[in-house]
Amino acid sequence: MTPHHLAATAAGYCLADSLAALEMWAMEAVREALVGTSSIRDNGLRSPIWGGRHALGGHGDPTATTALGAWAPGGPNPHAALLGDILRQLDQAAGHLPGAPGMDPLTRIRQAIPAMSVLAATRTAEALEHLDGTVRRRLGAPSPWRHLSGRECPACQGRLLFELACAPGDRPVVCRDDCRCVGPGCGCGMPGAVEGAPHIWRRADVIGAVGGVR
Repeated sequence: MTPHHLAATAAGYCLADSLAALEMWAMEAVREALVGTSSIRDNGLRSPIWGGRHALGGHGDPTATTALGAWAPGGPNPHAALLGDILRQLDQAAGHLPGAPGMDPLTRIRQAIPAMSVLAATRTAEALEHLDGTVRRRLGAPSPWRHLSGRECPACQGRLLFELACAPGDRPVVCRDDCRCVGPGCGCGMPGAVEGAPHIWRRADVIGAVGGVR
């Protein structure tokens, strides 16, 4: 996997994490608005494409956008409005990718990343990072990247390596000293090294690198 594809994968993990928090806030606004309206709650949400729902149904159901806007007292809740806007953007992007109809658009995007061209993966990473930043600023949420104390960057030997805490298993790791790959011959040991690409690795790759962790 090239650094561009790994960066896009990492951005997907980050956005999934922040969207889960945003959805929780939006659903809480819906619950507050539905106090005393058991008929709506009992019937659930109804979408002609995604079917009946008793919650948002994940990030793929546009019914959520309409419901949140309609139920929020005094107008759409800010978190709900942002969630709806991001869902629409993800649905638009996912519509051009392979996948089953009705699939969660973020999942659809993430599944398509390995087969993307380098340019498409780069643009995808930028888009997902932008959306994630928007959500985190709204919620005041911290960065999902956590410092790896005692870890050295295999390229610059700086101790500014961070791992993606919200990713499962072999987490992505980045150097936050803004060092970039110089291409073939770079000491980073990054698979698919590309000149000018930010350094990003799978954690297992860093562990075995010269100057890396022990």
